[in-house]
Amino acid sequence: MTDLDATFAEAVRLLTGLVSGEVSPVEAANWATPRYTDRSGYDQHAPLWTALGSLVLADMPAGRGRYLYGPADYQDWLDEALA
Repeated sequence: MTDLDATFAEAVRLLTGLVSGEVSPVEAANWATPRYTDRSGYDQHAPLWTALGSLVLADMPAGRGRYLYGPADYQDWLDEALA
């Protein structure tokens, strides 16, 4: 397994956790943001790049204590990353 594959596996774990509610949007976005902005070849792994692009949006606010995206969106993101 390459580093990119391992990072993708972690991204999938986080997306799955968002869907189930076991991972907070803040945790997911905090993990993804430095990887998305650094890149380090992440953009060369299309499924990983898709997952990172989604995860950075996970904690986008929609008001006090609410997020713009929810479990149905997270499922769509997961499905897209795994497609």
